[in-house]
Amino acid sequence: MAPSDEKNRNHPSSKKSSNFLPAVIIFLIFVGIGGFLFYFQSGSDLSISTPPDPSPKTDSSSSEKSDSSARTDTKDSPPADPINIPGNSESDATVNEQTPEPVTEQNELAIDPTPAPEAAATRQDPLSAPSPDGSREKKGLACKKNTAEIDRFYQHLDQQPYMTNYQLSTSSKVHFTALIQKLLANPPQVTRETDDLYTILKNTAHFFRISGKDNIQMLKGILDSERGRVEDILGAYYSLITSSDCSDTPYVSAIDQNALYEYACFFLNTMGGRLYLFRRDSLSRMVVTYYAISLINRANEENNNRYGIDLKPAVDLLLLEMERGGSSLKKQDYYLDTLYKLKEKYQ
Repeated sequence: MAPSDEKNRNHPSSKKSSNFLPAVIIFLIFVGIGGFLFYFQSGSDLSISTPPDPSPKTDSSSSEKSDSSARTDTKDSPPADPINIPGNSESDATVNEQTPEPVTEQNELAIDPTPAPEAAATRQDPLSAPSPDGSREKKGLACKKNTAEIDRFYQHLDQQPYMTNYQLSTSSKVHFTALIQKLLANPPQVTRETDDLYTILKNTAHFFRISGKDNIQMLKGILDSERGRVEDILGAYYSLITSSDCSDTPYVSAIDQNALYEYACFFLNTMGGRLYLFRRDSLSRMVVTYYAISLINRANEENNNRYGIDLKPAVDLLLLEMERGGSSLKKQDYYLDTLYKLKEKYQ
């Protein structure tokens, strides 16, 4: 046996000791790294599971900034791997369940949005509450609209060449307003007209006697030239007269409602009034008759039909005339609907 082999056989422990030392050092390194990782993981879990301070005051500006920055970062960054999304972990779900929602002033208001009865009564303005048939503002606008329509009609008359032939000393508005007041101050005789011939003749020439020859000729000229406007003007006048909210307008403030009732009875129930209507064109006759019926119906509703005029014959005659020759009327359908309702009412 060689001397070298004998030497190695006599000292085998030295090789084993040299292999054992590196293994121990590697084991200690792994243990240290594992302990460090375990400590770091446990610290992060403790920081996540710690609930936030349930303080009623929250910094809204900081939360909004963080939310906006988070949204910006999310938009700019590429989509993450769905396996590694933090929101899918069980720890995040546990944190969301345990974290109480901070109670803010807005949340308190959202819980009970109904104001107290005293506060609601204080804020509500009784004058601004709408009425069942429409607000006061709408009624005021209707009065202004009808008044403006009549004003435009009088301005239109002042600009017409045929009106220069009548040589009015004032504007049409002033002249006809004064003429209407004169007619209302001298109503015709409605009752016992046929007792004598003189009363019949007086009623037949009523407008000629009160208005005068010049005004009668001017009225005839206006009816012939402005036939398409008569319906609108009569409707505007009737709306102003019958609306209590328009009682202070210039065209209504001095109107005698009793005198209007007298003229309505004159056109429907006297020989002189009916003869006057039959001397006019059919359109003017139908519209005047319709508003005369409406005025007497209004008197019935107010228990003020003191002459006891029966509307059934007048309604039937006007219905027949409008159905046969009322196609030129702008509001034919409206007139017919109203007349059919009155026919059912007075049958």
